[in-house]
Amino acid sequence: MNTKYKTPVLLVESDPNDAQSIEGLMEDVGFKYDFHHAATLFEGFELLRRIPIDIVLLNLNLKDTSGFRTIATYLDHFPGIPVIALSDAPNEIIGNQAIKAGAQDYLVKKQFDGKTFGRAVRFALQRSKVQMKLEETARELELSKRRFLEAQKMAHFGNWSMDLVTNEMHWSDEVFRIFSFQPGTFSPSLSDYLNYVHLEDRPGVEAFFEKMSRDGSTCQHEHRIIVGNTTLRHVTVQGKVRIEEGGERVILEGNIQDITERKLSDQLIIEKNLTSQTAKIQEEVLSDLGFQIRTPLSSIVNLVFLLDNTPASEQQQSYLNDLKASLEDLSMSVNNLVNFTVMVSGNVKADEEEFKLQEFLQGMANAVRIKADKARMKLNFEIDKRLPEKIVSDPRKLTQILYNLVDNAIRNTPENGEIAVIVKAGEPVSNKLDLSLSVRNNGAGFSKEKLKELLHADKMLESLPEEKGELKQMRHLGLAIVAKLTKMLEGSLDIESKEGAGAEFKITLPVKAGRKATVLEGDVPDMPLKILLVEDHFLNQIATKKVLTSWSEYVAVDIAENGLIAVEKFKEYGYDVILMDIQMPVMNGLDAAQRIREISQVPIIALTANSTKQEQDNCLAIGMNDYLAKPFQPKELYSRILNVLSLVAG
Repeated sequence: MNTKYKTPVLLVESDPNDAQSIEGLMEDVGFKYDFHHAATLFEGFELLRRIPIDIVLLNLNLKDTSGFRTIATYLDHFPGIPVIALSDAPNEIIGNQAIKAGAQDYLVKKQFDGKTFGRAVRFALQRSKVQMKLEETARELELSKRRFLEAQKMAHFGNWSMDLVTNEMHWSDEVFRIFSFQPGTFSPSLSDYLNYVHLEDRPGVEAFFEKMSRDGSTCQHEHRIIVGNTTLRHVTVQGKVRIEEGGERVILEGNIQDITERKLSDQLIIEKNLTSQTAKIQEEVLSDLGFQIRTPLSSIVNLVFLLDNTPASEQQQSYLNDLKASLEDLSMSVNNLVNFTVMVSGNVKADEEEFKLQEFLQGMANAVRIKADKARMKLNFEIDKRLPEKIVSDPRKLTQILYNLVDNAIRNTPENGEIAVIVKAGEPVSNKLDLSLSVRNNGAGFSKEKLKELLHADKMLESLPEEKGELKQMRHLGLAIVAKLTKMLEGSLDIESKEGAGAEFKITLPVKAGRKATVLEGDVPDMPLKILLVEDHFLNQIATKKVLTSWSEYVAVDIAENGLIAVEKFKEYGYDVILMDIQMPVMNGLDAAQRIREISQVPIIALTANSTKQEQDNCLAIGMNDYLAKPFQPKELYSRILNVLSLVAG
């Protein structure tokens, strides 16, 4: 207990002699205190409302109340301030009732001395703090559980367990949804699971469960299921054996994920590759796929990050690690699609746009740090503070270059090794400057002959010796992509390495410094502002509306699910600003904005996940006032709204 701090103590006691006696005992409690006295419960409540009190000594028999009602009334009004119940005579029933109701202790007057009294007060204060901490932890665990279940739902990822003796299974809510059932509608078993497995895949699934039960090792299997007698889905299931404490029960536990969309996308890419128009079709598919997954994937990453930074049980942490691994697989699948398109397309061009460099690099740092942590490596990401706020370049190709360089470093660095990523900028000349990307590792390094092969990008895949294993092939593909993209962006690639001394890959790219935007950061609307949010994605509707209405009490937001509804709402109600999504059913944002422009010059800001220069040009060409790519920071949205309003007012 802090020796400089005086503990404020309140005694509620109607008998003045007893009050004086207890105050005398306080001199021997062993800590500094401020003593306060109230003769009735009413007076005690008045004191508690006026001054801070750490602990209350409450006689159960007062002038204005008595017995159990005294402690019950007190706890109804001040449940957060610990209390020790006092009684004139020993009464075990009243004492037990007081403790059960929430009192920290129960003492009989004239049956304790100062030291005993002090010990009771100290223990009561400690127990109260522990109890509050436990309640706070319980609330945090409940919140963590809700976030975890939400993340599972978004990722189509569920967990299950099975008793090896009875074959009875427990499914999480998301497993029921994967099989198209309402959660908890029946008690599943292994035979129920097998009934929905595609007939051709059933022997493999049975062998999967048998192998897992026999070997006790972690197993993974991919198969098809038929739901609703008509719908075919692809799932991947993995599990392991767990023996409960005491060895009385053996459990299989694991997870299952719906990977149907990924399988269909892979199949589409392969089929489209059979014609001479492969490159064009693949780019269109990739662009559409990127648009479709950008928002939910970003939400999942954020939720997983929040979950990873909240207290969780050992079992919840195990599920979270499985979820992170599945999320990594999904990210790698998207990355593989991009890699494949880059390598086979003969007309891939740089698609320049202006973007915030610091935010871009910070996002990349978070992504590659997860990959390095998974590989048990130390990653240092150094960003020069002198970098310009914005640059004009191709952010998607920069992402590919940096990601593949880090991936290559991880694959060529032993466990517990170190990787350094350094980003610098040269001195600007006019509005042009050189952006330097360096990735260094302390792995095995390369021989001189190997360095010569790596530096010839066009012949890299042919010149590297064939090695067994998919990981080796992916490493070579990644370096070929780095070299090709660097050349496309008119940059240079240099590799420094010695066998046994690691390697350093240096990329230098010419970029343009972005213009500084005119922002009104910090300002808020001071008069009514009616905004029409045109957005078809339900979660984005909720999140964006909350961002806008929390900005100012003067902001009102209406929602339109598509462009046609937006046009009709604008004609009927009129708005000060329109926030327009682009890709929507019924009528897209471009057509809707064009119709609105025929009757009004109301400010329109495009909000879209398809972040390309062509998309931006299309929006501005039909008369939209500004363009903002998802995901965006709330302050950026506020600034854009105030900017377009100021231009209209001017």
